[in-house]
Amino acid sequence: MPRKIMNVIESRCVGCRICEQWCSYSHGRDNSPSTTNIRVLRLHHAYRSVPVVCRQCGNPACVSACSFGALTVDTKTNAVLVNERKCTACRRCMQACPYAAVNYDSRVETARICDLCGGNPQCVSHCPEKALEYRDETAIFEERRRNLAEKKGVK
Repeated sequence: MPRKIMNVIESRCVGCRICEQWCSYSHGRDNSPSTTNIRVLRLHHAYRSVPVVCRQCGNPACVSACSFGALTVDTKTNAVLVNERKCTACRRCMQACPYAAVNYDSRVETARICDLCGGNPQCVSHCPEKALEYRDETAIFEERRRNLAEKKGVK
């Protein structure tokens, strides 16, 4: 079975933050940006917005950094899951993540990481600009290679 990952197409993001709202809502939270597992970073100086979300690394640095066993990788979706009972809020996972995709929820004092909504990410389903994708890793990387070659003039 092909490995699926989250893909962000930054050029399509318009900063509407609907992804944040759906993430919070689908996890039974209050639709507040502070309770979401995805963040939209607004780069005002560059006139663009960038969704920041877990990329399901092959060997997640956040999991390795957790000394308490609070983070595990779901074998079905490859999402990093947070066991809130084991999380001590030390934030080592936040420091270790190369994408700055680990969030901290001060209300419950635990880390928050995209769990891919169990394999059906609601942020992807509801993004009006299709800036987020959840699809086969091989196809994503092949498309990136092709786009890079085209930019360099290779046919």
